[in-house]
Amino acid sequence: MNVATTNVIAMGDKSVEYAVKISPTARRARIRVSPAGVQVTVPRRSPDSRASSFLRENADWVLEQLRFVQRAGSLRTVRSDGPAVTINGRRMTVRMVEDPGSLRFPKVSLDGDVITIRLPVAGKRDASAALERWIRRQARSAIRARVEFRAREMRRRPGKLFVMGQRTKWGNCSRHRNISINWRLIMAPPEVLDYVVVHELAHLIEPYHSPKFWLVVASFCEGYARHRQWLKENGSALSHLPHPQSAML
Repeated sequence: MNVATTNVIAMGDKSVEYAVKISPTARRARIRVSPAGVQVTVPRRSPDSRASSFLRENADWVLEQLRFVQRAGSLRTVRSDGPAVTINGRRMTVRMVEDPGSLRFPKVSLDGDVITIRLPVAGKRDASAALERWIRRQARSAIRARVEFRAREMRRRPGKLFVMGQRTKWGNCSRHRNISINWRLIMAPPEVLDYVVVHELAHLIEPYHSPKFWLVVASFCEGYARHRQWLKENGSALSHLPHPQSAML
């Protein structure tokens, strides 16, 4: 990956410096705004003007992110080494900061392996609820992608997909061919989520837990017994999210 020299672009009444990374693997342009500055990554065969045009297309978002980065210097850290949560197989630290701006509700963002919960000085400060909502959004995206991939592979078309919050059930396949998957599986190893998806899709081939059913599961998920055992031993822990507000100074 090659890094170009720093460039400057006018955004409204502000001149913004940015660096360009040319990626041989990127499929589309993306922008990263951090305390280190603005960086635009573009696919290798993009026109020379792609980075600047992409910045102009997203000027409002870039300026908002720059304002946030500028404010971040004045944010008071409530907890710098908070509890950890595993998402998609990645262990992430949960950090809370107080935002002196006009924020009315907690806002969650991800940078690397740190989940930051920005809390308003006044207003709603339920960090745990904000964290759960954010994890649910990650779960919906990941589960939908996994179900679509496995459904194509298994040549089955389920009805509707529901991402649910049952505390005692990891998945379900209804008589209407609708698939339900528990969002808490996003906190399990990815191969465990994959097993549950295969398990429920296998019911579209064989409705009952017959020998034929388990042969179907095994043909698409060779280590299913290990993943099933992991859920039996560790599943209850997935019901307990970290409580970042309990660690506030």
